[in-house]
Amino acid sequence: MGFMDRGNIVEKASDRVFMILLVVALLAGFGFSLGSVGYLLGFNATTLVLITISFTVMSGNYWYKGANIKPVNTQLQATSLAIIPIALRWALQMPFFNEVVASTSDVSVVQQLSYMGQVLGLWILVAVSEEAFRAAMLNVANLFLKVRKREVQDRWKILFANSVWVGYHFLQRPLDLGIYGPYIVWLFCSGLVMTYVLMKVGLGSATLIHLIINLTA
Repeated sequence: MGFMDRGNIVEKASDRVFMILLVVALLAGFGFSLGSVGYLLGFNATTLVLITISFTVMSGNYWYKGANIKPVNTQLQATSLAIIPIALRWALQMPFFNEVVASTSDVSVVQQLSYMGQVLGLWILVAVSEEAFRAAMLNVANLFLKVRKREVQDRWKILFANSVWVGYHFLQRPLDLGIYGPYIVWLFCSGLVMTYVLMKVGLGSATLIHLIINLTA
């Protein structure tokens, strides 16, 4: 049986939540890439699209067919856990809602709505790319432990995937603990929540939590 005979992979995927977010993320990414050619936004969007595609392929067991992928209702209910990273941000006195609305008041309602739509599209792309990356890193940890012929323990997989994900955020900024110390603590703790949801509920739910957290930043 050829690949084309296997049907629509999007339709057959178990994690419908992630599939919807993935499609929206790719459409947004292509829109930013084509609409901002030559600008930093265009370059970053193209990079995020490539990251999304690459790591989505590497994390297929977390969205296509997997025993831990819960039904849509369960995944949506699990997004309530976003309150933990949001509360931690408040405790660490980090900013809220800094990027959802335009920074200047001299914009029309239409321009404001357009800006908010762009922010939503960008944050969906970021959330999908990063959660696919995290899921792929869990698989990398799995592979490493199997090569070493060791028992695969969730805590080591989670620690590895989360640590690499935190490091991912410092590819374009200096790793300065004096400046980013609270941010790193918040990232790591937030990552633990999303990794737990990813492994126990589904990649789509973890991505939704990531999106909610980003939108409140």
